[in-house]
Amino acid sequence: MKDKEGTLTLLQHARHDWLNRIQLIKGYLALGKTEEAERVIEEIVLESQQETKLTKLGLPEFATLLLLHNWGWEGHTFQIEYEFINDLSARSINDVTLTDWMKSFFQVVSDALHPLYSNQLYVSIEPLEKSLSLHFDFEGKLKDLNSLEKWLLHYEDKQIHINLKEVSETNFICNVIFSGME
Repeated sequence: MKDKEGTLTLLQHARHDWLNRIQLIKGYLALGKTEEAERVIEEIVLESQQETKLTKLGLPEFATLLLLHNWGWEGHTFQIEYEFINDLSARSINDVTLTDWMKSFFQVVSDALHPLYSNQLYVSIEPLEKSLSLHFDFEGKLKDLNSLEKWLLHYEDKQIHINLKEVSETNFICNVIFSGME
């Protein structure tokens, strides 16, 4: 029963998002602002193309995590935006390991940021032949730089390689490479 309730809630969020976008387009058209309406339509097309790449990646748990994140499914106070660098599959990557790491990472980020600010995490996803490269670029307000930096610098796993490039009160940049199964 709970599964069906979750599915209905998910569909309710999706319907709400689509209605908001349609109303925005209708509003722009009613005001004669066709360029703005076309911009919103183009954003929808680009976002849908990225979602298609995500679902074809071969990592269903990871895809579900990213697709549901902005609806507040996990209770985090930041939004994510992702883009793919190429169309390769990542079937050699352990989906559960990747998703568990991402959940932990999202929780650490959520705990480190100031929830009253606009916080955005940009994720560039690059499937490689035997690995998956993720580039994270955060913009917002961090209140606990030390815990975030410590977690990123001291996380140990032989299949996960983290390179923290920059960290400040308003942003951080890091690359993470997930090696495929041998």
